[in-house]
Amino acid sequence: MPRITEDTGDIFAAPQNSVLIHACNCRGVWGNGVALEFKKRYPQAFEVYREECNTPSSEFHQKSLLGTALLIPPQDEDLATSADEGHWIACLFTSVDYGRKVSSELVILESTKKAMVDLQKKMKFWKARGQEFGDLWAVKINSGKFGVPWDRTKRILEQCGMDVKVVAPGAEVVEAVEESKQDGTGTSVIDKTAAVVGQGSLLDSSNEGSVMEKTSKDTAKISKKRKERKESSVVNEPQPSEKVSEDQVRSSKRRKDKKHDSDKNESRSREKAKGKAPKGSEESR
Repeated sequence: MPRITEDTGDIFAAPQNSVLIHACNCRGVWGNGVALEFKKRYPQAFEVYREECNTPSSEFHQKSLLGTALLIPPQDEDLATSADEGHWIACLFTSVDYGRKVSSELVILESTKKAMVDLQKKMKFWKARGQEFGDLWAVKINSGKFGVPWDRTKRILEQCGMDVKVVAPGAEVVEAVEESKQDGTGTSVIDKTAAVVGQGSLLDSSNEGSVMEKTSKDTAKISKKRKERKESSVVNEPQPSEKVSEDQVRSSKRRKDKKHDSDKNESRSREKAKGKAPKGSEESR
């Protein structure tokens, strides 16, 4: 009976000829999470995937990929320039878009089921030509950037009639990821030190201690920088001027002189309006 087994570990440590399964969008982008790590480790395989999405580069073609699988053989360029053990890459097209435009959960789950059926067909095609495959390895597909709870995808996989070994980081690494603080750029500390966000595991459990230690050090550095920025903002805050500038003094004096002249002119005008003093006054005698 087909089984879905779960363990801690590193998907990229799978033996030669293993099939590494991960969920993809139909736009030709491996930009986050485990997909980005696939791109770094298998750059030529990524080019095959991108060409599949963009040949032809049309909305109709890309949407037609939904619910299918792309099985990429080991690429000579990847074998020559990386630590690739000769892995086959199985791309399950479970969402048309990525990011905020990711497909709905219902569409993703239905597409996962169809894509697994398509993957079986393509493996049979290769087997008929003498190709031997190792085990099927997967991360917890759809549960990262696509936002689908893992247990729902797992139920779909259990219905597909294939043995799949699912690897995920240990509990300590998961906790480190969730608690890692932001450094001000929107990228978590654990992203930079271990690249383990998204749809599954990129770390072997033997590396958990070093990752947590590195995360702790980086978090301390970030806190120190924030404190320094805060202190700097206080020191550099503009202070009220202690002395009145000369320009302000002169301006004030001009206003006073102007007011004095205005009052003097007004007094003269009143006197002129009164005219000569009336007869009988002391001045007329």
